[in-house]
Amino acid sequence: MYDKFTGENVDVRQNHTCGPYIMIEPATIGRVEELLQVNGITFTLEASSDACMGNPEAAVIEFSKDADIKKIQQVLDSVQ
Repeated sequence: MYDKFTGENVDVRQNHTCGPYIMIEPATIGRVEELLQVNGITFTLEASSDACMGNPEAAVIEFSKDADIKKIQQVLDSVQ
């Protein structure tokens, strides 16, 4: 999945405190949520009030610490 906001591919990242996550442009939240749900991937859209990684320009979707990162990345990569 290409992120028009950053000009880069959306990659699953790791944070020792927050666990695996992706950062996306807020305009694509609905599309990404639907993609993850259709593929049975559990996630949490990070609330801005307790944001670990996000900022006004980037939404953060977090995954559980035991999430299948390879599967998540494959799902993201399947979308252009």
